[in-house]
Amino acid sequence: MQDIKIPTAYKAGYEKAAALNPDLAAKYMEYTVVDDPVADAVIEALAPFQHREVERFINAGMERDAKTLAEAPRLLRDLFEALEPPPAWFDRDAVLPGRQAFHDYSDLFIPAFFVATVQNATTLISKAFYATGRVVSGFAPRRIKQNTRHFIEIMLPGALQRYGDGWKLSVRIRLVHAQVRRLIRASGNWDESVYGVPLSQAHMALASANFSATMLRHATSLGAVMNARVRNDFMQIWRYASWLIGSPEELLFEGDENKTNELSRIAHICEPPPGEESRVIANALVQALPVIAGKQDPEDARKMVEHSYRVSRALIGHELADQLGFPRQPTRGLLPWMRWQRRAHAFSHRISPRIANKWRGEKFVFLLDASKLDDLSYRFPDRLKADQSTPW
Repeated sequence: MQDIKIPTAYKAGYEKAAALNPDLAAKYMEYTVVDDPVADAVIEALAPFQHREVERFINAGMERDAKTLAEAPRLLRDLFEALEPPPAWFDRDAVLPGRQAFHDYSDLFIPAFFVATVQNATTLISKAFYATGRVVSGFAPRRIKQNTRHFIEIMLPGALQRYGDGWKLSVRIRLVHAQVRRLIRASGNWDESVYGVPLSQAHMALASANFSATMLRHATSLGAVMNARVRNDFMQIWRYASWLIGSPEELLFEGDENKTNELSRIAHICEPPPGEESRVIANALVQALPVIAGKQDPEDARKMVEHSYRVSRALIGHELADQLGFPRQPTRGLLPWMRWQRRAHAFSHRISPRIANKWRGEKFVFLLDASKLDDLSYRFPDRLKADQSTPW
C-alpha cells in the first residue's frame, strides 16, 4: 500500500477491497491516477485548431483520406496508424456466434446494457459527466442514443473492421474522453489528489467490465441462454472495442469472463458510495427512456419508467437502488417471471418461425429507432458545459 498513490476519495473503499483481493484492488488503484497519454497528447496537439478543422481531420482519419490527414498533427496520424491493424488475438470471424446471441436476445441485452450504464453512474465516472451537464438535462436522450448506437454497431457483422462504424465510434469515444478530460482539468474544479484522474484508465476498465461480463450476467438473469463458447465470443468483441477505446489491456484479462466479473466487483468496492452526482445521473437516465422510445402517451411513459426502475432494482439490488434514490418497489419473483416469459416466447417461436422472425424484426427496428441520430459526427465538445458547447 505504501507504493500505491491512492486518491483520498478511494481510501475507505480500497481498504475493504484489499481485504478481499489485495492484488486486484491495488492494480485498480494504480490506474485511478493514469490518464490516456496517447489520446491526451493528440487532443493537445489539436487544441490550436478551430473545431471545424478538428472535425475535418478526425473525419479524414476515419475515412483514410490521406491528403486531408496530411494537414493534421503528426500525433493524430500516428494514432490512426497504431490502431489500424487489429491485435493478433482478435479474430473477427471467430466471434460470429457472440454477435448472433445479441441478435437472438436483443430484447434482453438492451435492458442489460442500460442497467450496466446505470452501474457505471454509481462510480466517480458520474462526477466527470455531471461536470459536463451532458446527462442531466435535455441532452440526456442524445447521450443514451449515442451509447446505444455504439453498442448496436459493434454487434453488427463487419462493424469492427477498419471501415466499420463500430470501429469508428470506438475510436471517437476515446478521443471524446480525452477532450472531456482536458476540459475538466482546465476548469480547475477537479482535485486529482482526491478523485484521481477524470475518466481515468481505471474507469475505462470498469466500464468495459460492466459492458461485457456484467451485461452478460444481467442478460442471463433476464432469460438469455448462452453456452461458454458464445459467452467467450461476446467477451472478445467487447475486449477489442475496449482496446480501441483505450482501456488498459492488462485489465481486460484476455476477455476472461470470470476475471472481468471479479474486476467489476472489486472496483465497485474501491469506489466511494454513490453521491449526488450519481443519483442525479442515474435517475436522469431512467427518466429519459420514454423520450428515446418515442412514448407520446403520458401513461405509457409512466409505465415504462416504473418498469425500468423495477428491473434495475432487481438486477442491482435494493441497497444500491436505495443509494441512487430509486423508488421503493417489490422485486420478488420479477426475474423468474421475466425468464418464464422469455422461455414462453422461445417455445412459441419454435412452433412458428414466421412469428419468431417478425418478432425479432420488430425488436431490432425498435433498437435502431432508439439509437437513431441524424447528425452523428466527429465533432468534439469545445466547452465543458454541454449547453455552452458546439453541438456534438
